[in-house]
Amino acid sequence: MNPMLVGNDTTISPKGHVVRTVIWGQPIYFTITDGKDSIQRHHRNGAFYEPEELEIIRQFCPPGAVYCDIGTNIGNHALFALKFLGVEKAILFEPNPKAIEILMSNLALNGVLPRCDLQHLGVGLSDQAQDGLGIDAPKGNLGGGQMLEGTGDLRVITGDQALADTHVDFIKIDVEGMEMKALGGLSETIARCRPRIFIELDRQNKEDFIRWVKSNRYEIAAQFKRYRVNENFLLVPRPPSGRAAKTLAEGTEA
Repeated sequence: MNPMLVGNDTTISPKGHVVRTVIWGQPIYFTITDGKDSIQRHHRNGAFYEPEELEIIRQFCPPGAVYCDIGTNIGNHALFALKFLGVEKAILFEPNPKAIEILMSNLALNGVLPRCDLQHLGVGLSDQAQDGLGIDAPKGNLGGGQMLEGTGDLRVITGDQALADTHVDFIKIDVEGMEMKALGGLSETIARCRPRIFIELDRQNKEDFIRWVKSNRYEIAAQFKRYRVNENFLLVPRPPSGRAAKTLAEGTEA
């Protein structure tokens, strides 16, 4: 075979079907391997999953942003951001091999792979590095998989380790109950970049989350509750106060 005709970057879709639809004037392709899956069921019908949550992200994610998606799953939110929000780059974190297969297919089919940082696929985020984790996903809900210790060969790292040399403008977090650990491992990145944050929060973590919001000088700008067990929040950094704010204003006037 002529080596000039062999691709250097090849993506093979998993067994299933491809749905083509048109959303906001753009053709969108979704890979379907399980039509009963909670997210793929919407994709099969030619629609993005969680449109209200996506609308909140649309309102607060600025064009040209570096968008960090923690818990990318099969790419519903990341694909929306890449196709419709004008993000410059998407940094993706997803540990589940089954989800990664579908994710890669969705990104390739929609022509957005060149704007994706894929080096962290296969790992999850927590407040410390750890090996030997597995994923327990309920039937029909691939995105609902939880990472459990001592059940596999997956690993988690901290967001600060992964993003040490990277500026991020927007962070989306959906990690099925591990959100406080993910935030803990992002402390340096959040302090350095002050990104806007969209986060799904399990109800048992709400008190800890509210304390985190206050102590890290963020404000809740929007929220949406779809399910009984969790709720989504959009956080924006609070402006500087006191002497720092006065100095900033003086510098602006000068």
